[in-house]
Amino acid sequence: MQLFLLLSLVTLPVGEARINGLADAGVTIADQPLALYVNPALLTSTSDSKLLFNPVGFRFEPQERRGENVLPRVFGSYTGVGFVGYTQPFGDFGAGLAGFQDEARAHGLLLGAAYRWRFLQTGASLGIRYLDYDPGPDESRLKPAFALGISIPDIKFEDVPGEISVAAAVRKAEWSAIQVGMDYNIAFFRFLTNFNLREPFREETRQGTVHLAGLFSFKDLLGIPFEVGGGWASDNRFGILTAVDLNLCKINLSYSKIPASVVQPNGRVAFSFLFNIASTKEVEERLASIESEKQTKNRITSKTYTTQGIDSYNDGAFDDAIHAFDVALIWDPANDEALNWLQRVKEEKRTSELRALIAAANAAIRTQDYLEAMSKAEAALRIDSTSTQARSLAEEAQRKFSESILTQTSSVRNAGEINALYQKGLEEYAAGEYKNAAETWEKIEKLQPRSRTVQTYKKKTSEKLGQQIAEGMKRLESLERKGQWLKALNLAKQLKALAPSNREIAAKITSYQGKIHSSASDYETQGIDYYNRGYYVQAQNSFYALLAVDPDNATARGYLERINSKLQKKDADELYLQGVQAYTNNNYKQAINYWEQVLAIDPSYGNATRNIQRAKEKLEQLK
Repeated sequence: MQLFLLLSLVTLPVGEARINGLADAGVTIADQPLALYVNPALLTSTSDSKLLFNPVGFRFEPQERRGENVLPRVFGSYTGVGFVGYTQPFGDFGAGLAGFQDEARAHGLLLGAAYRWRFLQTGASLGIRYLDYDPGPDESRLKPAFALGISIPDIKFEDVPGEISVAAAVRKAEWSAIQVGMDYNIAFFRFLTNFNLREPFREETRQGTVHLAGLFSFKDLLGIPFEVGGGWASDNRFGILTAVDLNLCKINLSYSKIPASVVQPNGRVAFSFLFNIASTKEVEERLASIESEKQTKNRITSKTYTTQGIDSYNDGAFDDAIHAFDVALIWDPANDEALNWLQRVKEEKRTSELRALIAAANAAIRTQDYLEAMSKAEAALRIDSTSTQARSLAEEAQRKFSESILTQTSSVRNAGEINALYQKGLEEYAAGEYKNAAETWEKIEKLQPRSRTVQTYKKKTSEKLGQQIAEGMKRLESLERKGQWLKALNLAKQLKALAPSNREIAAKITSYQGKIHSSASDYETQGIDYYNRGYYVQAQNSFYALLAVDPDNATARGYLERINSKLQKKDADELYLQGVQAYTNNNYKQAINYWEQVLAIDPSYGNATRNIQRAKEKLEQLK
């Protein structure tokens, strides 16, 4: 609920500085407390405590009065304070009290309330007006006044850039009026259009006016907290507005002319001050509440991934479990349960893989397949370089391999050269370099054409090479589903080197190149569109995606440099979450980029530094 209390000291000037400068095109954006008069629904459009101070302003006097003394003219132009208002937000409700001076030379008070339900804002106000003149013997100087309003702010359409707000209000003050309007906000520009129908139920006095206004914000365009705008209406009123937002105080200065007004027959300079007010304790409590809510959400998400990891572990899917626990720790580095599970699963996976490789090496030695025995033993040592059993098996396989080769080549010419090639082939095979091993067996075959051993090794290596290519093709399918075309292209080129005559791989390379070109164009267009609309985080996402398919793209790098200077502290949370998402999708380099942006905005941002270190460790593991 939002509680809004205004104390009217003297009178409210005709309109308010900001609304005057926009030629009364304010049914969608009227600042409190003027919302009580223009559109009470807007009472719920703020979540900050505010103090609004509005002097009446200075009137330019007519030509025939310029001969008078200056001082009386100057002092007579100021009639006092317009109003002082205070707002204290509290949920989805709003209430207010305001004093006003209308265009028919009357002062009044309005009491109103408003409610926000999802995307819809509604409000109403009721009050009285006191006429400054005698209306006649049969009429009272006290007149009723009321206003009803509705507003739907910040509507977004998929194919339309920017945001659209619509609003409507019905009021009875100096006359009955219906006012409807639309506000189109795109990047640094805001266009306002209102239609005001006076006395809609009295045909002889009915009058419709169109109000148009534009407002430029240099804060989004140049980083300067300054606005300039103006408006015009079909009844020949017009206004010019300048405003500066100093965070704690927003100052509006305008010049306006309202030809139909009794109170303001000539141009008026007006200014208003809108203060954001909060005690140090309130600020600290609000920040603590926001941080607590964020941490709670992070812990819940982390717990969800922890549960997912445990389920994967119970199903025997160690890799999926490790990934889930790893992501859980990104969301909440203090999650001891996820950390303990991660260490446990990694150790069990390591032990299981090591045991399986040692068993396979033993079995290969028993069948005198020393090539396979050496391959399995070396793989075991890559998991645990301190394993004495794996090292013993590797040495045994090496020794017996050498003995068998020496037995076969002892009486062969060029025995030394052939033995050296056998040793080289063994090392290549054990390291998984099957293409190189196959080439080495070819060299031996030329020196020892009828060797059954070489024929056996060629066959085994060919089978391993086929398995390597088949696994690569499965990885290509996974990358295709994820749309990671650059990674797919790089992998396809590696597979092409293993199988130069494979037409399917060649076709995939051509397809990936086309996909990269197409997606690069789409990402570039999308990024520029987001940037022009002022959605800098979304623009950054698009340009990072562009660099993922085209790392040397100058356009993307240029826009990213410009975006860096526009990101604000409020963007840090969104950038942090983008980094978490990138990490979850195994895009560790992109995650680091996001988190470094977070630290550039807020060096003290929790977990960002720690998560960067985790991402860098992941990149090292992939090398």
